[in-house]
Amino acid sequence: MNRTRTLALALAIIALATSCQTEQPEDDGAWTDPPSHINSPEEIEKEIAEKTDRLVAYMDEKGFDAVLLTEVRNVNWMTAGLANTQIVLNKDVGAATLMIMNNETRDKYLLANGSETPRLMNETLADLGYEAVEYPWYEANAVKDVRGAIVHRLVGSGKVASDVPYPGAVELPDDFKTLRYQLSDSELARYRWVGEKTTEAVEEVCRAIEPGMSEYEIEARTAAAIRARGMLPTVLLTAVDDRVFQYRHALPGGETLARYAMINVVAEKWGMPVAVTRFVHFGPVPEELQRKLDKTAIVNARFTAATKPGVSGADIFEACKGWYAEAGYEDEWKKHHQGGAIGYDDREWVIYPGIEKTVRARQAFAWNPTITGAKIENTIVVFEDGYETITETGDWPL
Repeated sequence: MNRTRTLALALAIIALATSCQTEQPEDDGAWTDPPSHINSPEEIEKEIAEKTDRLVAYMDEKGFDAVLLTEVRNVNWMTAGLANTQIVLNKDVGAATLMIMNNETRDKYLLANGSETPRLMNETLADLGYEAVEYPWYEANAVKDVRGAIVHRLVGSGKVASDVPYPGAVELPDDFKTLRYQLSDSELARYRWVGEKTTEAVEEVCRAIEPGMSEYEIEARTAAAIRARGMLPTVLLTAVDDRVFQYRHALPGGETLARYAMINVVAEKWGMPVAVTRFVHFGPVPEELQRKLDKTAIVNARFTAATKPGVSGADIFEACKGWYAEAGYEDEWKKHHQGGAIGYDDREWVIYPGIEKTVRARQAFAWNPTITGAKIENTIVVFEDGYETITETGDWPL
């Protein structure tokens, strides 16, 4: 991929609008018919079979007889986004646990109380081959916890590993997360949908906001636009005017928009988050701001061009210092993390000095270089022969 193409794609994400429509979107909270899923049953079956093979190979390598998955992101990963155990939206520990056995028949169990079992079994897990093992909600606590006995009954003296603290199990090694880094074809189809719809929601709000609106109102409209598409916002950063320049992580503070607004989100569906940032400016863009946006786009282009299978995160981190210096903003990299891998976590990992992570083919990344007052953030997927930006709608001023 030549540098002109790389720069063009990076510059596309600035999306700096010098005027906005004044028509407001309907604010009735109605959903816009989001799909429950977009993969065929055959695609889902193939995806889960491939993940089970991957998991069993991992258990063989580590000497585990079973694995327990309770983290919401891991349940989503293992079930192709079909099973949702996230009852408390600000918690990553789900309300139920999947057990996958390392035996000849690869038995699968749902360990849950009676509040969760019917929904999960009736709507998803029975069709995926899981057997329910139910326990009373009042017997999983600090005084009495029957879950350890359940694990022992199912596995005997075998070794069980869990992604959260769980009675009768040891903790899964950190390298377990690598199993979910490389996306399959069916995962990519879902991820593209999430990328397009998240960006569509943000750009819809960008076109609708106008001077006089508060940061809280912009935040609420953004959340509503994301939820209307059946997705969950996990990051909502909104700032206007001076606050864009003052704070890298600008949670809304109630200021009123005069000329310049930033909307920065992470949103997810099927457990797959994407990150995107857009700016709006009313009236002529000041020369200094335009320069910062252009230079940040060039730094982002460098990040994108460097993100190739086999390249180490540590090397990208060291190189980015020079990219900022060449742009004329030598120390700006120190003021905010630069992003990194994404996919089933808001950031699977971010770059830092000496990080022992390597870019993989079919892995997603969200870089977010910043120069005070400017930021570039999109989500890409890296392939052996290039990359794809999944947070582009084709309907934004470039």
